[in-house]
Amino acid sequence: MTPQQPAPQPNQPLPGARLTVLGPIGWQKGTPLPETHRLLSNLPMSAKYAETIATGDGGYDSRGLGWGAAGTGDEVRRFLGSCIRHLPCSEASVLEDGTIHYRQSRRHSVVTFTPDRESGVIITDPASQVTADAYRVTGHDRAPQVWSAAGVRRAVADATRPGPIDWPDGWALLMPDATVRFAPRGFPWSAAPVYVAEPVPAPETWGPACAQCGRFESEHDPKRAWAGCWTFQKPAA
Repeated sequence: MTPQQPAPQPNQPLPGARLTVLGPIGWQKGTPLPETHRLLSNLPMSAKYAETIATGDGGYDSRGLGWGAAGTGDEVRRFLGSCIRHLPCSEASVLEDGTIHYRQSRRHSVVTFTPDRESGVIITDPASQVTADAYRVTGHDRAPQVWSAAGVRRAVADATRPGPIDWPDGWALLMPDATVRFAPRGFPWSAAPVYVAEPVPAPETWGPACAQCGRFESEHDPKRAWAGCWTFQKPAA
């Protein structure tokens, strides 16, 4: 865990960059977001957080995920988004180390969310977060396969795509050692294995791409058709 710093007192400014759900007026039309602000949807979120609610500091009690509870990154993001959007007087900020401060108003005590860096970062943009030339992928009851970065990105995007109504999404994490861990959907609808993609040097040649899905032969998983294709099909001569 990141070392805990003292929480700001009521009526003191929150340190760090202010979190916002929507940019300032005109931002969507091209006006850049001020350097003092961060957009919540673009904030890298750790998989796990420790929650601390300040008490005895003279402020009103502030609500959080739970007194002293730990929360997942998705839970923290949803909580902050709901509060900032629906409580006009609430505010939140993020420090350079990823620590997040939140309070319902300037007169409330502060809730601090401290990231667990060893838990990994939630992948929300595979194009910028999955960057190795190649990955050794395991998790499907057979010998490891070597996938291209594009193949891992497509699998991560497929794993985390929203499912049918009320079904859970899958998940994907970028670990501190640059390993990618991901799984499609989740309990109780499936017991899909966790896929682990470890960065490795790219092979000298990948060979031809599949005529149906465009993935290489080594990227075809016998347990799951990540690109809608189970079996490699040779391209036309």
